[in-house]
Amino acid sequence: MERRLCLWAAAAVLAAVAGSGCVMPTKQPPAKDVRMAPAERVFALPDQGVTKGEVVITRDVGLIGSGCFLGIFVDGTEAARLDPSEQVRFQLSAGRHVLTPRYIGGNGLCGAFYSEKAATARARSAEITVDAGQSRRYRIHTNTDNEPTIEPVL
Repeated sequence: MERRLCLWAAAAVLAAVAGSGCVMPTKQPPAKDVRMAPAERVFALPDQGVTKGEVVITRDVGLIGSGCFLGIFVDGTEAARLDPSEQVRFQLSAGRHVLTPRYIGGNGLCGAFYSEKAATARARSAEITVDAGQSRRYRIHTNTDNEPTIEPVL
């Protein structure tokens, strides 16, 4: 009888955790909550030439991955590290670019279990086209599979 009660209690705790949002995907933050990434976490990119367009990337909010920095790679070069609700702006040369978000360690369990090799293998990149004089917005969200994905903001 006591064992059944313990099993029932454990099941109730698991259901409460699942229902509390721990396994919910991230979501776009309200515009008023978005802040620019601090300069010390935005890195120089190779020269982008004269003809450029703007790319704006905002990281979603939510519990999944929130203790981890999310690295933004532009054409394979680390360009920024974002916390939830942070945004970064890049001036990129017109033409094709590849954007890749991936976790870069951080606080708590995120830093303890970080493996660059594993993060690189699981990374999901997006090929984009930058038009001169235009601005394009993207968001980084994380689904319940715990892998960040970049997509356009419409």
